[in-house]
Amino acid sequence: MKTLEKAFQVLEYIMEKGEAGVTEISQALNLSKNNVFRALVTFEEHGLVEKDEETEKYRLAVNAVRLGYGYIVKNPFIKISEPVLKNLRFQLNETVNLAVIDDKHEFVIYVAEEETIKPVKVKSRLGKRFSINDSTAAVKALRRAVNGESGFVFDYEYDRERELSGAACIVRDYMGRPIGAIEILAPIYRLPLERIEKEIKPVLKDVALELSLKLGYWD
Repeated sequence: MKTLEKAFQVLEYIMEKGEAGVTEISQALNLSKNNVFRALVTFEEHGLVEKDEETEKYRLAVNAVRLGYGYIVKNPFIKISEPVLKNLRFQLNETVNLAVIDDKHEFVIYVAEEETIKPVKVKSRLGKRFSINDSTAAVKALRRAVNGESGFVFDYEYDRERELSGAACIVRDYMGRPIGAIEILAPIYRLPLERIEKEIKPVLKDVALELSLKLGYWD
């Protein structure tokens, strides 16, 4: 099981970085180069990663995409959220994200995105995984919810250094458990704190309630 766990750490690292070589993965994960290489060869044989012969770096391959697509298609939360995300993107004219939290409440993964049509965009979080202790708006809201805060928890991020601003509200399932969050993300000049409080917060809370009701939530 330890070997399998290390192998999946390699796959997750490539997923987060986009592409990476054996040495980089070995140093980042504190694994031997031999272990990393064996894991990559196995994944390559099963079509999960592919090697760029020029750079000698590995990236996700077709079968990894198929696995991710299968999860998205079969997940009712994501399917129900798709039209809501589109409508919200048109309403606010900013990038809208859907993030889900894992069963152990250790990580938050961004699984869907509706990108703004405005020319100035923020860096996509689609497919990214964040620790529950991270500081994105979705992570902060979900962390408060899993720690016992009731209702539709709302939180925001305001990063002057990266010129990034965001806001998020959690979604609950039929048992009232926090399972994900809807997040708005934009350059800081388009999403000032005043707009977050007056416009974004009430809209996100309404959308979060709408999705939760569709999932069977009843307060």
